[in-house]
Amino acid sequence: MTQNNHMCSAEIYEKYEKGADSGITFANWMAFAFPLSVLILILCWLWLQIFFLRSLCCKKSDETRKEAIQKAIQLERKKLGRWTFGEIIVLICFISLALLWIFRWIPGFGGWANLFQVDVKGGPYARDSTAAMLIAIALFVLPRKLPNIFCWNKEDDKKPYYTPILTWETAVHKVPWGIIILLGGGFALAEASKISGLSKLVGCRLTVFSNMDLWVMNLVICLIVAAATEITSNSATATLLMPIMAELAISLGQHPLYLMISTAVACSFAFMLPVATPPNAIVFSTGFIRIPDMASAGIAMNVIAILGLTLAINTWAIPIFGLDVLPSIFNTTGANATCL
Repeated sequence: MTQNNHMCSAEIYEKYEKGADSGITFANWMAFAFPLSVLILILCWLWLQIFFLRSLCCKKSDETRKEAIQKAIQLERKKLGRWTFGEIIVLICFISLALLWIFRWIPGFGGWANLFQVDVKGGPYARDSTAAMLIAIALFVLPRKLPNIFCWNKEDDKKPYYTPILTWETAVHKVPWGIIILLGGGFALAEASKISGLSKLVGCRLTVFSNMDLWVMNLVICLIVAAATEITSNSATATLLMPIMAELAISLGQHPLYLMISTAVACSFAFMLPVATPPNAIVFSTGFIRIPDMASAGIAMNVIAILGLTLAINTWAIPIFGLDVLPSIFNTTGANATCL
């Protein structure tokens, strides 16, 4: 969702001014989303304790049951075995990717992106996708096992001297290409909606909410989006709605990121149905949870998550993204001009 929001917001800013940027970086997005994630995690965990355990959540757990759970966890941990050389390399790559994303550009401080020149559009050559591609290519180069060079590995001279962590055959069979095509279709649909004027038309029609307080309108939209994403693809929903939310906010004279961020995050609040998201389907496939159980527990989790999102977007998100000030590139576009 972060990448969808960042890509769509960048395109919308480019539409109004060449070289303009939304200012969303991995660092300030993490500053916004991490406290929100912790808040929702705690509240949803409390709700699930009450829902499934009832009064038992307030009682001390049975020692026999506790020991059985610990033994089961220890048994599964032993099955994993010791860390392999390849697993350590993958962990290092993952940490490196996160650090590259965080320190690419920190507002007010800069980052390693400053080491590169700007492109023809006035933006930096180094983007979040640059770091992702660098690490992805590194996985095709770095060895899976300790290579037989410099006398590092003498266990078996018959083993190949070099085997990369990721091979093209593995990528072909393991990468979910269907999901990537689905995402591409969502991007194409969103672009078609924007070019044809459909997103602008829908955004103008949604100005019927303008008589509400801004935070109430945002809350209602998040509830609608969370309900829609239960039966549709999260990424496709976010990609389609980003231009619409931007046009709606601009037509109301508000910062476009206010509604875009809320909508992008609300697309991830899919807790009710197995078809909503793959993790739900995995849990449902165990056979221990019925659809009524998932729906009755998930609807409250959706409400809790949306209320937490409403709190976050109206408090600490405002100074982080500057949502209280409309960017100057949108000042010339009033509500009447936008919806003509």
